[in-house]
Parts: sequence; structure tokens; C-alpha cells
Amino acid sequence: MACSTVSRLKLLAIVCISIMATGCGEAPAPQAAVLPSVIVSTAKMEDIQSKTEIVGRTRGSEDVTIKSQIQGQLLKRSFIEGDDVTQGDLLFEIDPATYVAELAQQKAVLKQAIASRDVAVMNWERGRRLLPDGMISAQDMDELTSRKLTTAAGVVQAEAAVSAAELQLSYTKIYAPISGRISNAKVSTGDIISPQSDMANLVQLQPMWVNFQVAERALITAQQSFSKALSRDIKIQDIVINLRLPNATMHKESGYIDFVSNKVDPATGTLPIRATFKNADNFMLPGMFVTLIIESPVKEQALLIPQASVQEDQQGRFVMVLNEQNKVEKRIVVLGERFGVKWRVLSGLDGGDRIVVDGLQKIRPGIEVNAIEQEIVPFQDANETK
Repeated sequence: MACSTVSRLKLLAIVCISIMATGCGEAPAPQAAVLPSVIVSTAKMEDIQSKTEIVGRTRGSEDVTIKSQIQGQLLKRSFIEGDDVTQGDLLFEIDPATYVAELAQQKAVLKQAIASRDVAVMNWERGRRLLPDGMISAQDMDELTSRKLTTAAGVVQAEAAVSAAELQLSYTKIYAPISGRISNAKVSTGDIISPQSDMANLVQLQPMWVNFQVAERALITAQQSFSKALSRDIKIQDIVINLRLPNATMHKESGYIDFVSNKVDPATGTLPIRATFKNADNFMLPGMFVTLIIESPVKEQALLIPQASVQEDQQGRFVMVLNEQNKVEKRIVVLGERFGVKWRVLSGLDGGDRIVVDGLQKIRPGIEVNAIEQEIVPFQDANETK
């Protein structure tokens, strides 16, 4: 027991000496706080071309209602409903029997008229030779002349009747007046067709028209700004129009404006405009709602920032900016349209401001950070560099 007590006393003495020795030395220096690292991008002025999106509706460049011009029984339909047809293709055939008979009758009348005219001409020639010798009177000669002129007119009238009968007969076969896509038939084989009966509808899909409307104020503002920037009057041909289809894919080819109304619609305060697009794949059909993307022909300077830097709260959209001491400041911004992965700043920032684009979840206004500068590259450019 005595040995055990002595051992405990020695251990306690060693611990006390160690504590005293430690207390007499210098205390370790506190470690410096680690600043959160963030990625920043400098807001700068860049050349842009403004774009405006407007909803429009497609319309066939030609839209024809096929109608009958005669009466008769429908013998044949020669197309597949909903198929594409070519100009000149036979569509319908109406029973021609009545019109064949009418043409034959008018041709017979024409032959009679020609015979009468020929006789009248021969008699006139005979009278012309006999008149100087006094073999016929002047009155008889006048009658021969009148007969010749009357029968000649009869021939012209008969020829016109034959032409009319031939025209009526030609109407028994109805051909496609344009190339396009045909609707379902509105009549059936065996129906008795009346003049002006609707038989089908044919629309031309290439090119395709898109009708849209522009507010009068926007139109005037655009024209004034374009003219001022270009120092000349803006021309319709200067405007580039792209089209987004209903499934959000872009149409392959750009279009152009081919019609601007000569007056503003007083009911809506808008100006009707029409654009034309090639439709080689026939993806667009009449009646579709599409989005027109109109690009300004004028380049201008604008302050752009990355979309990733923009946040939003009850006060509106804002960004985190670093001051000269690398401390975080909150800035409320007013933004305009988007350009790729960047957003146009209308107010709230100046060129040269450093905007936090990554690491936003680690910061708050007033704290100091470690800033890493990085250039924001649009998605398409990044992919091309791989």
C-alpha cells in the first residue's frame, strides 16, 4: 500500500510540472479565417442585335375552292383525299353526254351558216358583174349585199356558239389549278352536281405565308430607331425573320416580309403584316400558330451579365457585386431581353462591375470573399471547342 501511494504521488507531481511548464510558455496563435471562394464575371458592354418574338398564324400562299361550273352527274373522282396533287392533274369528271350532243348541234348550225354565207357571196359576185350592164337593178344589188353581210354575221355567231359548247364540254373534266394538298371530296360519285357546287379545297403549301400584327407604337419606334442608327430609311428587306414551330424547334430557313398593310386596324391599333417562308418539308400547314423571331438589322451596345448571376426575391431581381475590398453588395437590377446565356441590363449596374456567378449559396451582403475571375462562354461556343 505504501509503494502504491508513493507511485501515485510521483505521477501527480509529473502532471503538475507539465501543466506549469505549459502555462509558462507562449499560447498558440489563432488560425486566420478562410474566405469563401466565388467565381465572378465582369459586366461589360457588347454588340447586340435585338430580337422580338411575335405569334403569327400560317396560311397557304394559295387557297382554292374547287367548284363545278356546269350541271351533271359526277362520274369519277381521280385523286386520293389529303394527297398532294400537281397543277393540271385530273380531279373530277362529270357526265359529258349532254354537252357532247350540244356541241354536235352547234357544229351543224355552223355548217348551215357557212353554206348560207357561201351562197350569199356567190350571188353577190354574180350581181356585181351584172350591175354595170343593167341586168339587175341597184335595189337588187343592195339586197344581195345585205344578204352577204347577214350570212357572214351568222357564221360568226355560229362559231361563237360552237366555242361556248366546247367550253361547256371542257368543264366536264375538272383539273387542279395549282399544285398543293387537296382536302376530302365534298361530293360523291353519282351525285348530281349543280353549278357553283363546292367539290373540294386545294391549298398551296410552298411557300407558306404567316400573318401577324405589330402594334402601331412599336412599329413607329422601331422605324425611327433604325433610321437614326443607319442614317437612312429602313427597308423591309433588311429585316431577318426566323420561325419557331409549335413543337419549339426552329424552322430551317429564314423568311422575309412580302406584304405590309396600307392602314392600321382601328379596332386593334395594329398593322397587319405577312411573311413568306419556304416549306420544302411541308411541316407547316395552314392554321398553325407559330412564333416569329424578328432580328433587328441594327447593332447596338448593351450591358450584358450572365443569367446564372441573377436571383430574385420580393424586391425583384438582383445580383451580388464585389466592391474594391472584395466585399459583397446586393444590387437590384432591371433586365431586358436575353442573348444566349446572358441578360441585358437596363439599370442597376455599370460596366466593369464584378458579378458573382458561382458560389452564391456561400455568401451574403457585407462579407469578404476570395474572387476568381472567369469568362462566361455561351453553350454553343463551349461545345464547338471540345
